[in-house]
Amino acid sequence: MEWNKLVPECVVANYERSKKFYIEVFGFKLMFERPESRFGYLDLDGAQIMLLEGSHMKTPGQPDMHPNEKQFHFQIEVEKLAPLIERLAAHEVSLIAPCTESWYRVDELEHGQIEFFVADPDGFLFRFYEPLGERPVKSSAVLLA
Repeated sequence: MEWNKLVPECVVANYERSKKFYIEVFGFKLMFERPESRFGYLDLDGAQIMLLEGSHMKTPGQPDMHPNEKQFHFQIEVEKLAPLIERLAAHEVSLIAPCTESWYRVDELEHGQIEFFVADPDGFLFRFYEPLGERPVKSSAVLLA
């Protein structure tokens, strides 16, 4: 297994529930776990994440916050969105934002993707996307922005 240089660790309320959701719904594979610590390391085609049950990892002096209140989300590229959308529907998981085609400027190019947002059982937001390729920016005026 190749380790990513940055792997987020999500502190979850119920490890078994989250593990099941990430595997059955999102399509991750469990790479290894430490059941005694309620910890698992998961991978989805190179996108890696750790799950840890508990509330012991709070920032001192900070109020408890729902993950969405921090305006933070994970972006994960998948080869095809359709199988994931089918699994979400089969498990009656609603999308936070519907599938849309978006183009994001990077210098003189735009990178396209079909994307949607969904939340896990603990409220962590995920943007899953299928790449569409790239194209030249349509207007030089956009480059000034």
